[in-house]
Amino acid sequence: MIRLIGCLFITFVSACVQASITPWISFELDNGHIKVPVTVAGKQSMAILDTGAQLNAINQNFIDFHQLNLAHHGNVQIEGAHDTERRKQYSNVDVEVFGIKTKLNQLAAVNMGNPQNSLLIGAGFFSQFVVQIDYPNSRIRMVTRDVINVAKHENIKTQPHKGSGLPIVQVEMAGKKVWLLLDTGSNSGVLINRRLAKGLDLIRPEDHQVVSRGANAQSTLRTTQLEELTFGPFVLSNVQLAYPEKGHKLSPLKQYAHTSSMIKGKRVKGILGYDVLKHFLVTLDYARGNMHLSVPEKL
Repeated sequence: MIRLIGCLFITFVSACVQASITPWISFELDNGHIKVPVTVAGKQSMAILDTGAQLNAINQNFIDFHQLNLAHHGNVQIEGAHDTERRKQYSNVDVEVFGIKTKLNQLAAVNMGNPQNSLLIGAGFFSQFVVQIDYPNSRIRMVTRDVINVAKHENIKTQPHKGSGLPIVQVEMAGKKVWLLLDTGSNSGVLINRRLAKGLDLIRPEDHQVVSRGANAQSTLRTTQLEELTFGPFVLSNVQLAYPEKGHKLSPLKQYAHTSSMIKGKRVKGILGYDVLKHFLVTLDYARGNMHLSVPEKL
């Protein structure tokens, strides 16, 4: 398994968390993605924080746009939501994020669209400590586990997925309890496989057709709205729902994953993203699989 970012964020925590809680750090919300400023190979850009990514990645469009000559170090199989491709890995890349300068290794090259987006930062960041994401106020902070025991305050069924370690949550839709991948990198509301959508009688002829772009390929989806979604102690109305068009597939737990990963445990039927999370202050102990939801006051 690819070694994830570790020492960078341990350094950040030891430097900034004398009181065990970092200051709130503002982030940019761009089409539902959490983005923070970063400098990569001397180029100012943005990094996307993604709970649905097992590894860290660099945008191939960013490399090409700036004509960077980075050290190529092997290849890795990347399984996106819609397809699988063999991609390059880059090492010894100069990075500055949260004021910390470091070199990152084993960055998988993926397509992240706009070359202004340079990095995708995944599990190596989130697993180091408790992370609080205040979506309504566009800010984030890190808290050490000696300050807060999220398990004691957990108000939604959450756990790490066996084999991948990614956080999964249980929600209720159309009267059925369903496990979904918690994915801050997804700008959708709920994305489920077509079989489940059909089984829950959620498919309608008038559902809109859209194109979805995964890590490697694009796919065609149909979109509609869920009348109600139970998310922990909250009931949300008119939540955005998407499912694959006939002949298209969805691999919800293989986003930025390795083909060698043994995916076992709870059957995960889809992805939960920004259109649900945008209402909440999310307190997440990523490594232990505990989460608390609250509605913050708007600053």
